[in-house]
Amino acid sequence: MIIKDLNHNSLLKENSKLDLEALNLGSFPKRKEERWKYTPLRFLKKINFHNQFNFKIEHLNSLGIPKIEGLVIVLENGKFNSSLSNIIDLMDIELLFLNDGDIVNNSQEPSHKDYFTNLNFSFLTEKVVLKIKPNVNINEPINFVNIISDDNCISNTQFNIDIYENSKLHIRQYFLGSSNSKDGFINHRNQVSLKSQSSLTVDKFQDLNQNFNFCNEFIDQEQESKFIMNTFSASGIILRNDVFNNVNGKNCHSELNGVFAPIEKQHFDNHTTINHFVADCKSFENYKGVIKESGVGVFNGKVIVHQDAQKIEAFQKNNNILLDDESKIYSKPELEIYADDVRCSHGSTTGRFDEEALFYLRSRGISVKKSLELMTLGFINEVIEKSNDSAYKEFVLKRLLKD
Repeated sequence: MIIKDLNHNSLLKENSKLDLEALNLGSFPKRKEERWKYTPLRFLKKINFHNQFNFKIEHLNSLGIPKIEGLVIVLENGKFNSSLSNIIDLMDIELLFLNDGDIVNNSQEPSHKDYFTNLNFSFLTEKVVLKIKPNVNINEPINFVNIISDDNCISNTQFNIDIYENSKLHIRQYFLGSSNSKDGFINHRNQVSLKSQSSLTVDKFQDLNQNFNFCNEFIDQEQESKFIMNTFSASGIILRNDVFNNVNGKNCHSELNGVFAPIEKQHFDNHTTINHFVADCKSFENYKGVIKESGVGVFNGKVIVHQDAQKIEAFQKNNNILLDDESKIYSKPELEIYADDVRCSHGSTTGRFDEEALFYLRSRGISVKKSLELMTLGFINEVIEKSNDSAYKEFVLKRLLKD
């Protein structure tokens, strides 16, 4: 991965030149590493990435996303685009942007670091910080749109979300690649802090076309907090989602759901880790893969129940449908349990649609294409229904059930 042409006007740490040398000379993930075993990073290594801060998108509706209202934060090619954003004044929200020349506080660097985390911190182009005051219920979703619109453009962005005691928030994130761009790369990091009795739901939609998107998610939950993330992955050369959810307080609810639908030559990779550090908590994971043509899907979910974290309920499942002979899925659900009073289960299935059910639909005059679409809808509907917005569900389904 060639990064020598990165613009040093971005948000750099003082030792960025040393970091640049280190990033170029070593630490790039290798396929022999378990976490990167199935991710074809050779495609990234061939591209000469650069920063490009010019804006090319004139209207959000040109990207095919549904009409969004309320607070809208748009980053294009890694920088805040004020003309596409709608920054409304909300008394209970503090919104900060770290622009060129600001000091980057890296005190929240995660214990887990890899090449792409180092790259993100060393060459950060925009950092957005959102803070919700205590005892606040934000009814309308906050929208965060991250776009690549230029060829070979690299975008290192961060979104920090701090929700204080007894507050509730819903965020919709869109990671998009314009149809005119190719080989661009959004390397993004979400940092979420949930204080006691707070709640956050994140709907994340990825539609990158001929571009790349890596997302690292770091979530810290205090007692009686609730976190739900629904990830819908529709297109991209390589999409990779790494979720690290640390459950640090009692009586927490953690939920990770996803649908990924790669088609020819696309690779969608989902890695999740839920750490249960204390007792009396529940976590749920439900990921569904619909793999078409020579697409490749990966699910590696790990739940760790640490010592003395008793009375944990943790359930994890990954179900996959292969629509063509060339389709591939690599599924690895994992449990590590170091406590003795728990209820935990995990499971994975991979197969094809039932031929008799398909024949039944065909015998009633329904085309093969429509029959497969209906059966796919029935397969993924359980996850799609996690959203209670009919317009958003219709949009997601349309993009996932692409030709």
